[in-house]
Amino acid sequence: MKLIILVCTLFVTQACSDLLSETDPSTAVDQNTALTSPEAVRGVRARMYGRMLAAPDMNTTWLLGPSALADNTDIGSGTRFEDFNNNVFEAGLGTAAWNDLYDMINDANILLEGVQEGVLNAETENKFWGEAYFMRAFALHHLVRIFGYEPGMAPSSGDATGFDLGVIIRTQPTLDVTDADFKARSTVGEVYTQIESDLEASYQALSQSSAEGPFYITPAAVKALEARVNLYQGELEVANTAATDAIAESGARLAEADEIATMFDESASNPEAILTFDVDPATESGGVNDGLAAYTSMQWFGQIPTQDLIDSYPEGDARLKAWYTPCFNDVTEEEVNACAGVNIDNLELHKYAAEQGQFADDYVHFRVAEMVLIQAEALLNTEGPSSAVAKLNELRAKRGIDAYTGPVTEEAVLDEILEERRRELVAEGHRFFDLKRLGRDLRKVAFDLDDGTTTVSFLPYEEYYFLDDLPDGEVELNPELVENPFFD
Repeated sequence: MKLIILVCTLFVTQACSDLLSETDPSTAVDQNTALTSPEAVRGVRARMYGRMLAAPDMNTTWLLGPSALADNTDIGSGTRFEDFNNNVFEAGLGTAAWNDLYDMINDANILLEGVQEGVLNAETENKFWGEAYFMRAFALHHLVRIFGYEPGMAPSSGDATGFDLGVIIRTQPTLDVTDADFKARSTVGEVYTQIESDLEASYQALSQSSAEGPFYITPAAVKALEARVNLYQGELEVANTAATDAIAESGARLAEADEIATMFDESASNPEAILTFDVDPATESGGVNDGLAAYTSMQWFGQIPTQDLIDSYPEGDARLKAWYTPCFNDVTEEEVNACAGVNIDNLELHKYAAEQGQFADDYVHFRVAEMVLIQAEALLNTEGPSSAVAKLNELRAKRGIDAYTGPVTEEAVLDEILEERRRELVAEGHRFFDLKRLGRDLRKVAFDLDDGTTTVSFLPYEEYYFLDDLPDGEVELNPELVENPFFD
């Protein structure tokens, strides 16, 4: 990431020691000295961005985990995400990321509330405020979709009947241990209200400063998150408008079929990118053990595309050839048979290939194809199936496949949009959440390589599979914190 991550040079010695310690809890940090100079404030900003690169729970798990929990990828060699593939009790996306996400929220709160007046000029202050509001909304949305149900989507039977708790909302910085307090979880609706307020404030602030995308947060990125958030809430007219604005304001476009193979290649520009977290392979690589490429394509082959996913691509689809290649060990420089136990043609998911070296991939969190698919789903509900199909066909044409010719009914078109999201957004953090936000059972597919038969089963929406458990230490420490159903 081409940000100033070496924050030590920006702080006085004691402040640097406190701020960068990974062993001290954030509530024990004394940062008052660090908030009185522009250099120190920029350090907090850099650290806020750096949270997305600091731990695999904030990048590899965030993007690849939802595919493993659902039906896009399955375990190859080793045990990487095996618990996710098997949907083991208490194996979820958020328990390990809880502290990282709240640390990022605290950095955002510091920038919003903890910087002394006059330290930054007006334009820089607006930029940093806009970025901080966005990051707080971004973190809150990831938290609430993991630990709660979407608005109005709590199960109507079972242990979680009517459950509507979201997560803790924190809007004030913790600068010292004396600032720490215990808070209860807000409802899902209250969390979404906070997210919407933050996005409105973010857009207003960033509109008053110069844009630096796609590696920094811009007004277009705010609109992209607004589109995603409103899709989850079922506010589809707002989602459509925000997605349209995100595309227009970003200046990005759908990639052509012959550009698909290089869309995620860091040595080339991504024509679809709206927001990307930029990884410096020299200092921030996820490494052999933790990077996206290490899990999928470079060496360990921990997550392999299922035959069911591969079979979902229409004939001639440019993505199939570009993103699925024979299993190849880049370290030993030889083709291996490590993927043959999951799909017929021994294919790996080659979306992430660490072209920068050091097993490092940039993390694309918002791009045009997602916005087009949000538009299609929104149009289905606001204008009808024909409008949705027309929008869907815009994407299909760019992927080298024929227009949709199936039934033009709400049910059939929604199913096709979800399949297109599955094909297009594989390993970008969506599949599990797409099923969850619509209240669908979790689809699991077993493929018998010997006789070519497929068995599809479903894990009930009313059971534990769709909620994560809160960290044990947080529940034990905070008497106000209520554990999720199934786990208490």
